[in-house]
Amino acid sequence: MHRVLLLLVSIAASLGAAGCFNPFSPVILNERVTSVAPKPTTPQNAVKLFEWCWKNRGIEEYKELFTEDYVFVTAGLDSAGNPSREIQARRDDEILIAENMFIGSAERAPASSITLSFDRNLLPLPDPRPGYVDSLFKAIRTYVDLKVDIGEGNIYEVSGYVQFHLVRGDTAAIPKALKERGFVKDRNRWWISRWEDETIEGSGLVANGTSRARPAGANEWVTRVTMGELKRFYLAQALAAVASGGSGP
Repeated sequence: MHRVLLLLVSIAASLGAAGCFNPFSPVILNERVTSVAPKPTTPQNAVKLFEWCWKNRGIEEYKELFTEDYVFVTAGLDSAGNPSREIQARRDDEILIAENMFIGSAERAPASSITLSFDRNLLPLPDPRPGYVDSLFKAIRTYVDLKVDIGEGNIYEVSGYVQFHLVRGDTAAIPKALKERGFVKDRNRWWISRWEDETIEGSGLVANGTSRARPAGANEWVTRVTMGELKRFYLAQALAAVASGGSGP
């Protein structure tokens, strides 16, 4: 046991000396799993589990929330002023984004801090889309207040409404990877199949996906972005690492 501890300390020290993200950092470990994860037995609990995952960096639990056909869409207007529902992420993208934000990798540090809150009273309503049977599909719209420190005091702030579309487990498209782990269609479990972003546009990001320059002497720089912009930032990080030959999370 003594030799194992010495080995872990040696690895952590070498990573720090090399300037890489140190996965043994107590700062990161202290932010993981501070409470019991909710069971997604109701639409409300599925959204509460989503919130728990962001607060506790629960990547494994996060992977078990989304259906195979999950999509993340914007809720904006096109160039003609008509409502637009552009798909910005699917399930694999969603997991990759979360991995980069929650836990990082040897090449990339995770977010320094994540603060997220939803409405305390989450009200499930019938899914408003035609053809979605009330007993099998629900929608929950909630206000979101999110702050993510992407590093060195650069904070991305997201606020506004989001809407989750949920499906009962006996109807859900279960991902293949989860089927192989024994997940089956279960009427007592709810899944997220769609996430609509209605968060407020703010100062935004520049073309390369980074925020504006921080004023000299400032300890923090807050950039207001939409949820979609935050996701694109972390997805771009992951894809850039793959393109340059680096490893993923």
